[in-house]
Amino acid sequence: MNVRGIVIGCALSVSCRKSSVPPANADSTTPTQAVATGSSDSRCPATGLWAECSVLYRLERAGLAPHVDSTATPAEKSLTGRPMVIKIGLTSSLEVRVYPDSMARIADAKKLDRTQLVLPGAEQTINRERTLIENGNLIGLLTSLNSHQRERVSDALLAGPPQASTP
Repeated sequence: MNVRGIVIGCALSVSCRKSSVPPANADSTTPTQAVATGSSDSRCPATGLWAECSVLYRLERAGLAPHVDSTATPAEKSLTGRPMVIKIGLTSSLEVRVYPDSMARIADAKKLDRTQLVLPGAEQTINRERTLIENGNLIGLLTSLNSHQRERVSDALLAGPPQASTP
């Protein structure tokens, strides 16, 4: 056998062999810890209450591609608190109000004219009512005629806020 054949054979055997270096996340000395929100963003902690960032995260995870519209004017004037208007798709919008707790949300929700709203599971009428989504410390008012989109948004938000991890 010539030297050239030996060198080529060694090079091929080395290049085809599995690497002995373990993957970066396989370090057994550092325990893996699941993040409660599913997000690695520490600016949005899971507290068991909704926050604007957790609403956006949940909608993103549902595949809805939400975009905050900072120039939009909220349609519901009777509610207090800082509104956030989120565009979903080309024609739909979600007006979100996040409160300090569920009691503040319940008190503020009494101001709503519920005859102009439908619940997530209900069919819209010819009046094209907005969909009312209430969960914990959140009120969402969805303007969408797409029943599938109404279902996806309401499912994402009715699943509940990110829960705080228990020790």
